[in-house]
Amino acid sequence: MSSNLVLRLREGDDSCFKEIYDLYHFKVFCFVKKYTAQLADSEDVTQNVFIHLWKYRAKLDPNVELEAILFKSSKQEISKWYKKQNRIFSVENEQLIRELDSPSESDDTINLKLEKIQYLLDKVPEKRRKIFNLHKFEDRSYKEIAAEMDMSPSAVANQISKTLQFLKENSIKNHELYWFALFFVSQAEFIS
Repeated sequence: MSSNLVLRLREGDDSCFKEIYDLYHFKVFCFVKKYTAQLADSEDVTQNVFIHLWKYRAKLDPNVELEAILFKSSKQEISKWYKKQNRIFSVENEQLIRELDSPSESDDTINLKLEKIQYLLDKVPEKRRKIFNLHKFEDRSYKEIAAEMDMSPSAVANQISKTLQFLKENSIKNHELYWFALFFVSQAEFIS
């Protein structure tokens, strides 16, 4: 079925594109949501995946599974999204793709990592920890945090950067917890 859809899409079949969108939109959205903090960002990146699919439909290989094509495109669009964010931390395409390619983790593994992050965060000064929690766990912007904490957005950015650096320096297994904090932690409830 997948190769039939790809062949029809290559020919510019609009109804086929709608069928693919209906079949895969939710899966792609859920995948993208793991790597973006805001719902609006997840929706934008997901839309970009399908725009990319339509734009490059003539180059699609019918021998490659459609799902594989969509998830490869998803990884590329997530990487582009991170580059556009001008975040404090710099994520190389290659590193992000390695993270995206890692197998899914069980709830127990995720909970264990959250506990380790909590342990490390307990060592961070209280004000810095509060700023980090507001940003990472409550999805608050630098501007919102700055207003609440009576400081400049650049000072907020500096505090978050210092916390991320602390996590990176003090995590094990090639900064596994650091990357986990960056990409996954905002998707889970924070352990108090």
